[in-house]
Amino acid sequence: MKQPNAAEASLSMQTFARLRTLIREHTGLDFPDEKLYLLESRIKPRLLSQGVPDFETYVDRLEQGDTSELTNLVNAVTINETAFFRHPSQFEALEDTIFPELVRLHQQEQAGPMRLWSAACSAGDEAYSLAILIRETIEPRHPHMEYEIVGTDIDTKVLEEARAGHYRKRAVRNVPPAYLRDYFDRSGEAFVVDPAIRDMVEFRPLNLTDAQDMRRMRNFDLIMCANYFNETSKKNVLQGLYRSLRPGGYLFVGGSEALGGLDVPLEPVRHEGALAYRRPTNGSVSSRA
Repeated sequence: MKQPNAAEASLSMQTFARLRTLIREHTGLDFPDEKLYLLESRIKPRLLSQGVPDFETYVDRLEQGDTSELTNLVNAVTINETAFFRHPSQFEALEDTIFPELVRLHQQEQAGPMRLWSAACSAGDEAYSLAILIRETIEPRHPHMEYEIVGTDIDTKVLEEARAGHYRKRAVRNVPPAYLRDYFDRSGEAFVVDPAIRDMVEFRPLNLTDAQDMRRMRNFDLIMCANYFNETSKKNVLQGLYRSLRPGGYLFVGGSEALGGLDVPLEPVRHEGALAYRRPTNGSVSSRA
């Protein structure tokens, strides 16, 4: 009898449903039926590396509580397509109106460092974009302002890439030439973020759907979250992000995505082509916890 071979294994709809449930429960990400073959191609290398003969055995192992392999699964299926200054209209809004407003609030309240969070940051492009924009637009006018920039992702492997700060040409395609010259070095085909910019950002693992993880994230002036979740998870994630904002703080989601019907008390604010959401101040700005 021919022995099972992981290289020839195929993902049945029944096993796909089990995998999809596991991924949804642990990440909030959803894979519709048409993504079966995408999931199969991303997970098959895990079968080969673990010496597992088929998808059914692999899912059995995950359901029995193999937490280390569950982390590897999450890393394998997380979609990490991103780029520097990915949504130019959002960064224009930050430069023109939002950053100046946040600076004024901090100066009035003497509220400590401005805190910015790139949630689901992938390889760190967005977090470093924030650092570059601060270096270019705020520091020359307000040299004594302090900042904390945090990038988080559920994918631990991609966070290692973010800390290294090496990017291909496609990732920097939206970077203005002056920024590319001043804040990147060339290493063969790679563009390497300047160490001074890398030092401005802290990267941490975090699951946006985990309430305990989210309790550690509080009093942010700006949150950028370009990830997409199923409707149930989206509501929970947005409620968590709302609690993470300080009064007067801003949230950007993917592109110009609207949050209507999700019952989150955020005020939509349009800045040219960018749609942001602001946590109301209720007449005051809170101090740091």
